[in-house]
Parts: sequence; C-alpha cells; structure tokens
Amino acid sequence: MESLRAEGIVDNVGVAGGPVDLLARYINTDIFDVVLTHNRYSLLDRSADWLLDLAAHRGMGVVNAAPYGGGMLARGPQDQPKYAYGQGGEATPGRAFAMQLACREYAVPLAAAALQFSIRDKRISSTVVGVSSPDRIDQTLDLLRHPIPEALWDNLQKLTPPSDEWLG
Repeated sequence: MESLRAEGIVDNVGVAGGPVDLLARYINTDIFDVVLTHNRYSLLDRSADWLLDLAAHRGMGVVNAAPYGGGMLARGPQDQPKYAYGQGGEATPGRAFAMQLACREYAVPLAAAALQFSIRDKRISSTVVGVSSPDRIDQTLDLLRHPIPEALWDNLQKLTPPSDEWLG
C-alpha cells in the first residue's frame, strides 16, 4: 500500500473496521490516511469518540458509517429492535425509544437526528448511509435538511447510554 502511494497510483490509503481498539492499532502505524468506523459513533454508541480525536490529531480523514445503527435509529426501535445487527445491549432499544420520544417533542424524525449527529461533528469528513432503494436518497437528503433545535441536541446528549453499554 505504501509503495502504491509512493508511486502515485493511489492518493490515500484507508482502514475500516469495527472494534475501536483494533482501528487505533492501525492508525498508530502511520500508514493510513483515512479511517472508517461503523456503528461506533452514533446517538447510541460513542465508543469511537477517542478514536476520532486520535485521527484528528494525526490529520487523518474520518468516515463514519452506519449512523442509524443497522436501522434502529432509522426505522425506530419498534421496527428494528436490534442495534448494530444484534451487537447492542439489552438496554439499547429502551434508550432508542427515549430518544425517539425526545425527537417527537420537537417534531424531528429520529433518523434526522441520527444522521445529523454524525455530520455535525467537525472531526468527521464524511458519513456513509446505506439505502435500500433509490427513493431513499431523497428521503436521506430531506433528513439532512430537517431543522433540529439546539435544545433537542441537549436532551439527546442527556439520553446517551453510559460507556459500559457501548460496543467498543
């Protein structure tokens, strides 16, 4: 990978993965320019927070994938009771319900808050969102533009699960 970059064949070399500690080991090699994490930085899981700091300190690009946690924060915990394809803890759906209720108080879709949580973080260069059909692209853009009052962000922060519930 380093030789391809040195030859000018590729501009950037990235690493992607789930476990934050493993990603940090790769980041610390100083080989990679970009890191992609998924399901580790969302409304329900902040385990990649320190990894984002590490990447920012090194001047790396950060791609945050799966801000909807495998669908729970897009469709709601009533329709998708599993976070990160079943990796989330038992308390996670209840926390998602509480966040959904907080969002309803401000007429904000939970999915809009989940998506904008990722894009509003200055350490994140890009956010990857999976869509199941082409019409979901317009829906995603609408969620991206949906106004969210600062008071809701404050409420969602208070509802953030404790670190012992994060995937890590």
